[in-house]
Amino acid sequence: MKRSAMTDRNLFAAIDLGSNSFHMLVARHEHGEIRVIDRLKDMVRLAGGIDRRGHLDTKTYRDAMASLARFGQRIAGIPERQVRAVGTQAFRQLDNPYGFLVVAETALGCPIDIISGREEARLVYLGVCQATSDNGNRLVIDIGGGSTELVIGEGLEPEVTESIPFGCVGMTRQAFVNGKLTRKRWCRAVQAVQADLLDIEAPFHRLGWQQAIGSSGTIRALEAMSTRQSGEANATFSLRDVENLRERMLEAGHIDALDLPGLSSRRRPVIAGGTVIIEAIMKHFEIEILGVSQHALREGVLHDLIGRLSDQDPRQRSVEAMASRYQCDPGQAERVRDWTLHAAEQVAERWSVQDTQLEYLEWSALLHEVGLAIAHDRHHLHGAYIIEHAELPGFSRQEQQFMAALIASHRGKLDPAVIEIQPPRHRDALRLFIAILRLAVTICRVRRDADLPDFGLDLRDQRMELRLSAGWLDSHPLTMHGLLQEQQQLRKLDLELIIGEIPEHQLLI
Repeated sequence: MKRSAMTDRNLFAAIDLGSNSFHMLVARHEHGEIRVIDRLKDMVRLAGGIDRRGHLDTKTYRDAMASLARFGQRIAGIPERQVRAVGTQAFRQLDNPYGFLVVAETALGCPIDIISGREEARLVYLGVCQATSDNGNRLVIDIGGGSTELVIGEGLEPEVTESIPFGCVGMTRQAFVNGKLTRKRWCRAVQAVQADLLDIEAPFHRLGWQQAIGSSGTIRALEAMSTRQSGEANATFSLRDVENLRERMLEAGHIDALDLPGLSSRRRPVIAGGTVIIEAIMKHFEIEILGVSQHALREGVLHDLIGRLSDQDPRQRSVEAMASRYQCDPGQAERVRDWTLHAAEQVAERWSVQDTQLEYLEWSALLHEVGLAIAHDRHHLHGAYIIEHAELPGFSRQEQQFMAALIASHRGKLDPAVIEIQPPRHRDALRLFIAILRLAVTICRVRRDADLPDFGLDLRDQRMELRLSAGWLDSHPLTMHGLLQEQQQLRKLDLELIIGEIPEHQLLI
């Protein structure tokens, strides 16, 4: 993915590829402050173009690619590491997300991270917090096109993040077939949302909140319509306002007939579903007044991106928490981590590995034994399952799948198929990292720093040469046996492993 030779090191871009609309923020970060200088928005309605089998219709596909191409032109002068694009519920619903991503990422000119519902909730909360005062616990509600996120927390750290599979696009299409608005359909839809809320309500009630805040387009549209009706200009609306809007919508009888002050033509096709969702939430949690935030997911992505490039990367905290929770041996984890990074540094440039991918290698090394908490037998597969399916704040779905594939392959018989199911941009790096991590685990098997030799690693074409301190292998027959086994396994990756010695005068420190 190419970037213009002329780049601005102070520019950052956050791209929110939502189920209803695509948004982009471009901001300048200077002297510790963030100043938004450009905003782009396209109402793509990706979720509306996906059928029950996960297939995307031709028109929506073309609209999405056209929007991504426009966004791509705007970010062409921004360094790639200072751009982040995230895909939400609609991307999670696609039957072949990676096939779509290959084309989408080419059009946009940067990777697209598919994030989980809870990660989306965390980022929404982070965005909303940038524009609200800290008055104790806050409940944040974000209604998207394909899902609704609910978060409760204090300060910048959420305590509970949840996502329910109801969004304004999906709910409108599901509840109001053919656009017909009836009271029976409306009540049934509200009850469906409340049934899902029953499963997640306990921690919200336990923690409580001092303020409830809504974000994103549906919330702002409801506030705009409520303001027009009341004649007041407050960034809030009440449950009574929502009920009044419901009655006016039911009077209209059909989505196409909706003509409410403050309702835009672009929002009209999905506003009924969004209103159902917010009515259900406000009734269920007994919210009388809901504040309205102008910030949402894209602002959260922007702040999170800047944090990743400083010392505030949430992914590092997630890895540390996971290692602690599953009682990973810290000494062995660091031993393997140090060996892999030293090895990767020696060959990364020849293999064209990206800095972000090296981070995945480091975190995978720290977590490679997480599966031992379940059982020693097949612990690499247990660990891979945990990493792929756990909620790891800060990580995208692709990042977790990359790390899971690496952990699954760090011992035992190699299955090259784990590489082929990864996004194309990650396959070469994963192939190299599997080889390096396997060597690290073999060399560090005795779990003693004193037994680790000096080494050198070289890689030319498909030939990987590992050189160890002279005489070391003679005194470590178990390791020698393991390396000979690795020679056999790495052939499955089309890599020829050569094992040699470092002459005394060339010992590496």
